[in-house]
Amino acid sequence: MKKKILAVCDAEAEYTRRFCEYVGKKKDYPFEAAAFSSVDKLRQFCEEEEVAVLLISENDYELSLREIVKGGVIVLSEEEKKETEVCNIYKYQPCENVLREVMYYCAEGDMMPAGIPLPGNAQCGRLRLIGLYTPIHRCMQTTFAMTMGEILAKKHKVLYLNFESFSGLEKRLQREFMTDMTDLIYYMTNAREAFFYKLKGMTQTLQRLDYVPPVFSFMDLARITPQQWTALFQEIERLTSYEFLILDLSAHMQGLFDILRMCEKVFTLVREDDAALSKLQQYEKLLERTEYEDVLKKTRRCRLPLIRNIPFNLLELTHSDLADYVGKLVREEFYGGE
Repeated sequence: MKKKILAVCDAEAEYTRRFCEYVGKKKDYPFEAAAFSSVDKLRQFCEEEEVAVLLISENDYELSLREIVKGGVIVLSEEEKKETEVCNIYKYQPCENVLREVMYYCAEGDMMPAGIPLPGNAQCGRLRLIGLYTPIHRCMQTTFAMTMGEILAKKHKVLYLNFESFSGLEKRLQREFMTDMTDLIYYMTNAREAFFYKLKGMTQTLQRLDYVPPVFSFMDLARITPQQWTALFQEIERLTSYEFLILDLSAHMQGLFDILRMCEKVFTLVREDDAALSKLQQYEKLLERTEYEDVLKKTRRCRLPLIRNIPFNLLELTHSDLADYVGKLVREEFYGGE
């Protein structure tokens, strides 16, 4: 399916050029960007082409544009959080944030373009699920998982999902999440035609690693069914070009063992003290008694070496001692030790 046109109209030629170049690099987004430096040129274009979404500077915005633009119109505001009667996005922020807000608006109501172009390499079995779970607390599972994700993201498209009851990622990332994974589940169940736009409107990036804000309330997490988790992974595979899905799992979610069974590889962090080993033994016995021995067969136990100066700032993960350990593990497990 041909990509939809995202038109950007602004007298600042450098702004439109930079934003359109950024959109052009996002291969699994449904838009191709067209830049315009004047409303007259935009009008001429609209006589021959259909614009799905128009981003226009507030100085150039005219109500009459809604007569020529069949899709949604979003004003590029020069003030943050400006209250207006029309949809608006703060202009002077990273291109990533602007595009994410465009996708957020597209998921809402009448602004959503018809049809979703699937990624060019979409095929069944393309997405590789990597699970991380340990019954032992304070094993650095999340730090380990995100480090692995960032290392894999140097060569692949990777999405990280966190299923902890209290992830603390807002503080660690110094960001405020206005939505979380429960919104994706809602759209998938009740408005699947808007799911893709909602996913792209929520997805954020750490270095090269993409992630979706985790569920805020563990009570909401516990209510999501195994069937909904499975459907979520399938939709991500169908609608995106991700190659790896890193699942940072917890026991507070339904269907944990079935999700582990879906994974290509499972990594379990361990410690050598008696209390930790007794928990690990009980977990492995439970897998055997419930006929999930196949999960054990593809599980790699990981006992972390003594690591000094573990960074709290997740931007520094790939420059830590932990990254050296995880990098070696990634080479062994995914690249044949290269």
